[in-house]
Amino acid sequence: MGYHILVLAGGSGTRLWPLSRSAVPKHLLPLDASGMTLLRATVERVLPLADQVHVVTAATQAQACRRELAGLPLSGEPVIAEPAARGTGPALGLATLWIAARDPEAVISSVHADAHVDDPDAYRAAVLAAAGWAASTGGLATVGIVPAYASTGLGYVAVGEGRLEPRRWGPPEGGRAGAATRAAAAALPAFPALGFVEKPTPEVARGFVSGGRHLWNSGLFAWSAAAFEAELRSADPALAARIDRAVAALGRGAAAEAEATYAAIQPVPVDTLVMERTRRLTVVRGAFTWSDVGGFADLHRVRRAAGGADARGNVLEGDVLEVDARESLVLARGGRPVAVVGVEGLAVVDSGDAVLVLPLDQAQRVREIVERIKALGRDDLL
Repeated sequence: MGYHILVLAGGSGTRLWPLSRSAVPKHLLPLDASGMTLLRATVERVLPLADQVHVVTAATQAQACRRELAGLPLSGEPVIAEPAARGTGPALGLATLWIAARDPEAVISSVHADAHVDDPDAYRAAVLAAAGWAASTGGLATVGIVPAYASTGLGYVAVGEGRLEPRRWGPPEGGRAGAATRAAAAALPAFPALGFVEKPTPEVARGFVSGGRHLWNSGLFAWSAAAFEAELRSADPALAARIDRAVAALGRGAAAEAEATYAAIQPVPVDTLVMERTRRLTVVRGAFTWSDVGGFADLHRVRRAAGGADARGNVLEGDVLEVDARESLVLARGGRPVAVVGVEGLAVVDSGDAVLVLPLDQAQRVREIVERIKALGRDDLL
């Protein structure tokens, strides 16, 4: 039995346009002051835990991900390429069945490549804790985060009454976590998970925060290969059969056959496909601050919390000329000066071939610009 970690590196991150594009999605962008991409930072963060770390991505992004991972001590196959983008459910099904064919007793964690974490040690403890509960219960587990505010852009997981007995927890066999990480993982509280709520209204979100029985859905999951496979086959036998055939074709090196088989699958998130259906889900309450960096408001908040803002709350990058600006994010990545005067609460992003200006409190509306670009046929900007 080995312990494997899957790093999901999919999507295009349209909420960070014009920085994120189809060829350079969010996880391949350097978004913090260190200049490291989110993908590499995530892989480096989880490397001390697992026997093997695999990046799960679309075939069109596989080579870019391999280049980004160059020099890291990864064993086995570092990239599992999804033949066509079909959402996190089929992608994790493909990766799990691919691993199970080689390690039937594997315990697997799934993490996202495009999240920012403020405390790597606490993050590792939570990932390991979920894996330990999955291994101990023979079921599935997730990590929830205590909400910092009433977000309407995130999902929530409902927490059941009664903390699970810590003595029932045990780390997955294999793995490389040290004693301190294992002790921190064992100490994290865990509860039965009662269900998920996706992107609630402001009123409902405020109730979740004040009620104390809902956690942010971090998208960090864990399972034994056998448990996930059983849930997948129960939830959608036809989809599972297609994944079986795609995995077999990939094993034979028949890429075209795998793509044709897999492309017939309807896209579906793993939350909908498996997590919302299972009756054997444990939720671990994580003890770290987390952001999915889902837009420029999140990026401003993350950079500011990391000490990257000036005295008036501005996060400025590149050749920025600023007079009396407040609480703004200005990214000059186009190789030219960007000047702002008397602005407040704005995002100004220059990528070289496009400039975006919008209020930070409307950061989610970047999607509307991307849809307009698609409607106009401006593929050069996507």
